Amino acid sequence: MATILCYGDSLTWGRIPNGGRYPKHLRWPTILNGLLGNQHQVINFGLPGRTTLWNDPFLEGRNGLAYLQASLETFGPVDVLVLMLGTNDLKRYFHVGAFEAAKGVEKLIEKSRIADYHDFPSPTLVVIAPPNILSPTGAMAESFDGAVEKSQHFHQHYQDIAVHNQCLFLNAAGILQPSEADGVHLDTKANEQLAHAVYSLIKDVIKN
Repeated sequence: MATILCYGDSLTWGRIPNGGRYPKHLRWPTILNGLLGNQHQVINFGLPGRTTLWNDPFLEGRNGLAYLQASLETFGPVDVLVLMLGTNDLKRYFHVGAFEAAKGVEKLIEKSRIADYHDFPSPTLVVIAPPNILSPTGAMAESFDGAVEKSQHFHQHYQDIAVHNQCLFLNAAGILQPSEADGVHLDTKANEQLAHAVYSLIKDVIKN
């Protein structure tokens, strides 16, 4: 049985555009588990507001780098680690762009490959470039001011990081877009699309 850890933000957690959380069966990690089969375990460890490595002054515990090692030990040994972070890095008060978000992902990759005292093997890494942000609406319009243009560069920088670090790579923007309801989060169709894309990417590295 393989353990697949999906380490992300609200797009992984299952945020419904404009508020709420999807039932488990509509979240993409759960759909992925169904595609892989019940002999495998897909763990949804998404957290709304999580960044790659920035400390959010308004939300506690959102620094992805600070909690990654504990997550790998908690759920380990992890066979496949799926990283999809960076959307929240583009909030205007962090003052960074897609390049810095990609470098944050690279730090996560490096952290995941550091040996721990359990002697767990390093997981296979999947790097997902987040989908492009559309026009954010409502309360997110201010937080993501300027993020639409920045998000257009996710693909380029994330692919460079993935190739350089020998990770599997998926460009989410190539297969889906966020809901027009809020411009950031995924609708049910996008959850389905993402699950099937990740399945196609990892199915051959999963041991039955």
